[in-house]
Amino acid sequence: MMRVTNNMLTQNLLKNLEYANNKMDLIQTRLATGEAITKPSDDPVKIGISLRIKSSITSMGQWKTNASEAQTYLNTAEGILGNMTSMLQRVRELAVQGADGSNSNDDRAQIAKEVDQMTQQFQVLANSQVGSKYIFSGTLVDTPPMEEYTQPISSPPPALTKWNGNSTLFQFEVGSNLQMPVSVDGTKLFGITDNGDGTQSSSFFNTLYKLSSSLYSGNQAQTEEALGEIDSQIDNVLALRSELGAKTNRMEVISDQLENSINNLKGNLSDIQDADMAETIMEFKSVQNVYRAALSVGSQIIQPSLVDFMR
Repeated sequence: MMRVTNNMLTQNLLKNLEYANNKMDLIQTRLATGEAITKPSDDPVKIGISLRIKSSITSMGQWKTNASEAQTYLNTAEGILGNMTSMLQRVRELAVQGADGSNSNDDRAQIAKEVDQMTQQFQVLANSQVGSKYIFSGTLVDTPPMEEYTQPISSPPPALTKWNGNSTLFQFEVGSNLQMPVSVDGTKLFGITDNGDGTQSSSFFNTLYKLSSSLYSGNQAQTEEALGEIDSQIDNVLALRSELGAKTNRMEVISDQLENSINNLKGNLSDIQDADMAETIMEFKSVQNVYRAALSVGSQIIQPSLVDFMR
């Protein structure tokens, strides 16, 4: 039979007190931080799961930010195309008015001047930006796509000297392997074609110049021809607006899905990480009671030794 000494009793008491004290310290940390897992060794499996969830939340948060920026991009583009539609409809009214054979030369000249003003405004819209990005430049968002016409009104209309954009749509990453195009193809919007000699032509602006030139010259047949081309330009803008609307609707759906997914993941992370405060408080009180009981019992078990009586 093993002999139990006072020293052994003391060591066991101290070891048990230290264990209870460490347990209270751990629980107190949980209460202070509100987290059930305070270090990886507490639960390696849950730590791994929580790290993966946090990584997913970070990625989705960036996609959500991208989706918000993309929505701004799309809404701005829609506003510009809306302005273009209204302006083209006004140009059409001017073309109908100019095609009336009863107009005097001065009347036609006044109509032509308004068309010229519209043309200049269309040039401004062609170089529209969202922040620092040019909407109609394709992926060359840092480059203004259009150089202004510098030639005087003439017949036939002048060629566009240079279109600096491309036809590749600008995209935003809004999901895993999901790139959403958000821009409008400027080459399609303005009817850009390459002349083969380093210059480009724009059917859109050529139509406007044709209308203006015919009004100045009094060429009614050419005015009527320009009127038909304006109808085609309006149809083209409306078709692009329809495509843009579909993209906007999809982007809204993607943004809502990302928001829901982020909230769900945060809920899952909370279930894993957050401490149950009521349960943790009860556990703390239980360990505290054990600690106090150990102190009380220890004072009874460790009796004074013979040496203590001899002093």
